[in-house]
Amino acid sequence: MAHAYRTSARVDAPAVVVWQVLSDVERMPSWTRSMTRVTLLDASALALGARVEIEQPGLPRATWEVDGLTDGRSFSWSSSTPGVRTGAAHLVSPLPGAGSDGAEACDVTLVVAQSGMLAGLTNLALGSRMRELVDAELAGLRAEAERLAREKG
Repeated sequence: MAHAYRTSARVDAPAVVVWQVLSDVERMPSWTRSMTRVTLLDASALALGARVEIEQPGLPRATWEVDGLTDGRSFSWSSSTPGVRTGAAHLVSPLPGAGSDGAEACDVTLVVAQSGMLAGLTNLALGSRMRELVDAELAGLRAEAERLAREKG
């Protein structure tokens, strides 16, 4: 049985700015409290097949592999431990029209899902912490992208 958590938010910044922030994964700890350290292991930038070591508060260090990438729009990565596979997706969708102040905006969706024999137990033990971290990531991304958009605007 798979366990998934999905959250979305409107970000008052152009999709290109949001993608710039989101895809520079090694800088994540500078804008979200959900990441302590993010290190690209065998690539200099986010790329399909790249391995990324991530340290997060309250979770074991893990190596993730980028298994989906649409430049400027989305990426996904996954990590496996015995009995559990965890996948996470990051989606940026421009919103049609402009905001009330004429600025561009987009919708950002973050998804984390676990599957495997031990997914249920892992969700019981760490599920609320993982959801809290995903929410913190989205809040941090929103704040950073909107800050950059204001600086550029």
